[in-house]
Amino acid sequence: MSPLPIDEQECQQDALRRVNTLLVILEERITALLRESDPQEMKPAEREQAASRHLAMLLRLLQARQRFAQAAPSPGEQALLDALLKDLPDE
Repeated sequence: MSPLPIDEQECQQDALRRVNTLLVILEERITALLRESDPQEMKPAEREQAASRHLAMLLRLLQARQRFAQAAPSPGEQALLDALLKDLPDE
């Protein structure tokens, strides 16, 4: 078992890491479902229901990710962004 986060930033990073893990699991399950079933053979109502459930779950997970994501990039992320964007013309 991992140690408990101590401060607020560690809690946010832990929550974001968990949400990202859930998004990966969701994507893997969707891929597996698509491999095992043919959407063309499903009834229109079944396809609509599957798409609706997928979008609802994805929306909830992305909202959770946004809630726990940092508002400003970390210094390392900012340095990477600066390096990537330095050659782009200003608009």
